[in-house]
Amino acid sequence: MIYPEKIEKDDLIGITATSMGCISKFDIKKLELAKLKLKELGFSSLETPNVKSNKKFVSSAGIKRAKEFLSLWKRNDIKLIMQLRGGEFLMEMIPYLDRNLLGKCSPKWVTGYSDSSLLNFYLTTNFNIATLTGPNIREYAMKPFATFLNYQLELLQNDIVLQNSFDFYEDDPLKESLEYHFTKPVCYKSLYNAEKIIIKGRLIGGCLEAISSIIGTKYDVTEEFCKSFPEGMLWYLDIYDANPLTLTRQLWQMKEANWFSNTNGVIIGRTKAIKEVLDYTYLDSLHKTFDSLNIPVIYDIDIGHVMPSFSIINGSVGTFIYENGKGSLKQEKI
Repeated sequence: MIYPEKIEKDDLIGITATSMGCISKFDIKKLELAKLKLKELGFSSLETPNVKSNKKFVSSAGIKRAKEFLSLWKRNDIKLIMQLRGGEFLMEMIPYLDRNLLGKCSPKWVTGYSDSSLLNFYLTTNFNIATLTGPNIREYAMKPFATFLNYQLELLQNDIVLQNSFDFYEDDPLKESLEYHFTKPVCYKSLYNAEKIIIKGRLIGGCLEAISSIIGTKYDVTEEFCKSFPEGMLWYLDIYDANPLTLTRQLWQMKEANWFSNTNGVIIGRTKAIKEVLDYTYLDSLHKTFDSLNIPVIYDIDIGHVMPSFSIINGSVGTFIYENGKGSLKQEKI
């Protein structure tokens, strides 16, 4: 696994909109506050032109998004590229990413979640470059500065980082708020009612709706990537809004594409999605997918859209420990 250089204070951070851009005055305010926070933390930043534009769910055409991302990737003075936000159609830029350029330049850390996690997934599975699924740059505007954001920075600066489950999560975030409201108790759950589980493996995953979009395309080398690690894989999934029926279809695709063929276990984040359609539930979907695989599955974890959220390095070796509704994730850059 190729790990980009650790970031240090005074480093230049690139910001680009690989999916949606800013769509309101509040979005622009949030971006500017986030950049001020980066400055306060000791970093300078540079944004691409598409960050402050948006039309029909994208900041710009796929070819332009790829060009602006690569403009940052080529620069030797940038060690970290932070994606602005998620969205719906990041996959449109993948065909325009120059594979020769991606492999030739010194690798950089790329961070983001939601739709943005597809770019991370693509870079790691296709080029063996470690990437980080975690808060987009916009989260850095929130006050007070949350512990889970510090986790992201620690992972970019250290070889081993341990993240522990949080006490409360944000069940109903306020619209256009700059504050988190963590009020609902965190409780991890085992799909098979285990009291304690320890899973170790090479981490890979992202937002289910985003990463599943490349299944069967020429950009999908996931089966080969996963089979290349004798220690086995530890999958993590962030389910945004897929109802149980859609979720079953997407997980079925992953399973039939042999994405889970070398898997030691799966950890799944909290979801905002509808959890029941008629008599078919979210848990029905998970059981239909995983019962035949005979692997541990832990869900409602601090991963994804429902904050707070762990930061996870694709390609790192993770050890996840679950016990009595809580848990921890240790990641090692080996």
